[in-house]
Amino acid sequence: MRRYPGLTLFAVGLALFASLLTILSSWVLGDAVDELKFIVDNGLELTPEFVGLCWLILAFALLLFVTYIVVGFAFAIMTLRWERDARQEFFEVIQNNSMTFHDQVDSKQMLAVAMQDIRWVRFSLNPALRNIIMAIGSLIIASVLLAWIDISQGLFPILGIIVAIGSPLYLFFAYRYAVAIEPVRRVRSEQNEKLTAVSQEVFRGIEVVRAFGAEDLESSKFRKVSKEYERLLTKEGRLAAFYIPNLILTATTAAAFLYCANQVISGVFPVGTLVKAIALLAVVDGFSHILPRFLLVIRGGHVNAQRIVDILDWADPLNDPDSPVKNINWTGDIVLDNVSFRYASGGVDEGPYALRNLSLTIPGGSRVALIGGPGSGKSTILKLLLRLYDPTDGKILIGGSDLGRVRTKDARAAVGLVEQNVFLFRRSVKDNIAFGKVNATMDDVVTAATRAQAIEFINELDEKYDTVIGERGMTLSGGQRQRLAIARTLLQDPKILLLDDSVSAIDARTEFHLRKALDEVMTGRTSITVTQRLRTLLEADMVIIMDKGMVAAVGSHEELLRSSEHYKRIYRRLPGAERYFDRDAVGRDA
Repeated sequence: MRRYPGLTLFAVGLALFASLLTILSSWVLGDAVDELKFIVDNGLELTPEFVGLCWLILAFALLLFVTYIVVGFAFAIMTLRWERDARQEFFEVIQNNSMTFHDQVDSKQMLAVAMQDIRWVRFSLNPALRNIIMAIGSLIIASVLLAWIDISQGLFPILGIIVAIGSPLYLFFAYRYAVAIEPVRRVRSEQNEKLTAVSQEVFRGIEVVRAFGAEDLESSKFRKVSKEYERLLTKEGRLAAFYIPNLILTATTAAAFLYCANQVISGVFPVGTLVKAIALLAVVDGFSHILPRFLLVIRGGHVNAQRIVDILDWADPLNDPDSPVKNINWTGDIVLDNVSFRYASGGVDEGPYALRNLSLTIPGGSRVALIGGPGSGKSTILKLLLRLYDPTDGKILIGGSDLGRVRTKDARAAVGLVEQNVFLFRRSVKDNIAFGKVNATMDDVVTAATRAQAIEFINELDEKYDTVIGERGMTLSGGQRQRLAIARTLLQDPKILLLDDSVSAIDARTEFHLRKALDEVMTGRTSITVTQRLRTLLEADMVIIMDKGMVAAVGSHEELLRSSEHYKRIYRRLPGAERYFDRDAVGRDA
């Protein structure tokens, strides 16, 4: 709220002014009753004083009506701006967090926090905080005026003392109730998150659920989570049923009323004073009845806010350096110096090692093929070069500069990746290709699509480059998605090109044309390809064989055939290798 101090002070000031107007209306009502009794006792016509008091009550009512509208509007603007800013800040922080964060925090949890928790915090500000301010303001003003009733008659302020004792007791027990119910609210919030997660997972995987006939199993799972949510709501309701503060409030009101009634019967107070006291107590009573509900919302908002802060304050192990290295020679050698890395699992750096003591040098401008079995660490090397992660141990040098001292934005501008599992956004074809280059022209997009051999199928789409792709690119085939991903990377024009088995879903004819495009774009820059394709191995300047996170062998295709039994076994199993292997054997014998 410090972000909008003027608006906040204006809103809070208006809320207190509304409390004052509510009290003044009740006070003037008592004066009007006294004037009416005087008129009746003396058999008079309506006096100007009585008419004036009636008009004053009406004016207060109209002014209060307008003030309530303005107060509600001011608080709405203030809190909606807060919600907008909080959600924007949350989005930006999450987006800038490293992949370690996204490995540890479930995306469904982030969605629940971003949408539900932030909204509940806004509810704790408006209407909860607004009504609490008005309730406390009315309570203080009413207590002062009730004390003044006795003092104006030269009496000890019994009324003020009754309210001064009862109200703090009421607030104390109301707060204790809110504290007692807070853990239930917290668990309920977490259970609601589970409900969302179960639903979202089933809806996203509905095709698999239907294919395996698992509807009853998923319904049973959802029913179990839903019943637990019901149990928590029941527990919360049971706590609300035994709500002690209402008894204290009723006792306070009754004591004040009996005292005033006795003073009227004794002739100390006029009837109007009794009406004033009843009206003031009614205002206090009305606000006090809603106060516990809003205290609960405030306490619940505190729980929600803590969940938000826990994510915002997550200690990211990947941070941009204070004094980043600039003017990197991205065309220089890539050196992995005793690099070890492990993914987070349950906590930072607690998972098994994906890479162990990896040391190798990749000459600048060379074509490198990475080959190895599943889990050998091939894709992990690409992620480290993109600075999606930093090595757990060791360091990576590019052109002699430590990659860990390069800004992540600079690293990802110079290093381009065509991923294995292509992700496309629910946007137009043009926007997906130009995703990494916001100032790209239409000519740039067409050129990249042409070089990626995507131009043919794009022109067959109904709206060509303006065609909106379905969620995650599901309206396209696997080969079409990969060609768009390659076009996206080509448009970025990276200094280092990373390809993670990027031609796995492309037919032989398209692959032939795509190879020509890749030959062109690889010229003069370092390219590293994770592959199981025979042609890629044959054309590579360097082949790196990975096994269980370590380098098993390094060399050219010919060198490895002569020196590495591991490579020979892999090579023999590749499709089409038989004809090449026999030819290589003949060449070695000669």
